[in-house]
Amino acid sequence: MTTLTDRIRGRLKELGKSARRASIDGGLTPDAIRNVLRSKSKNPRRDTLEGIARGLEWTLEALLELQSNDGSGKVSGPVQDVPVISWVAAGDLSETNDPYAVGGAEEFIPVSYSRDTLIALRVQGNSMNRIAPEGSTIVIDFGDRILSSGQYYVVKHNGDATFKRFRTEPARLEPDSTDSYDTIFITDEIEVVGRVIEVTRRLF
Repeated sequence: MTTLTDRIRGRLKELGKSARRASIDGGLTPDAIRNVLRSKSKNPRRDTLEGIARGLEWTLEALLELQSNDGSGKVSGPVQDVPVISWVAAGDLSETNDPYAVGGAEEFIPVSYSRDTLIALRVQGNSMNRIAPEGSTIVIDFGDRILSSGQYYVVKHNGDATFKRFRTEPARLEPDSTDSYDTIFITDEIEVVGRVIEVTRRLF
């Protein structure tokens, strides 16, 4: 089992990210990861570890090696089937909804994460085609609703669910497309459906 600092350094190298960039992407102070690597923060709090995992595009389980040693953040092989719901159903989700009961999903996709807060959506349109072409599937963590700059989310805008990248200063939702789409500037509190943790191609 490798040390936490070794895993962080290895993942930074794999992503080609600096510790500062990963800290900011994880919603932390710019020096947060550097402090862990220099042992200035020997026992990071859980929220710090969660931010580090986000910045490293990992799960907390992968960061702490609770599930696997392959660096993927996943266990080996499919763990559960996640319901593919409609965008309308996603827009109807609230904190009190059971994501597995919403929309009467008839389609499921296997994922290698072990969480009970995952749903999936089939991508429509080209506003995010650099990372998720039309027809691909995005897996969303329904339990992760804290906006962090640089991360991808499904949010409700004008009553409809939409998939965008969140950025701060100013707060905005950005498309990631080869085509021209408008950035959505956030002036009021926005309802977050969940964070996108994986993009897959059509499985059939």
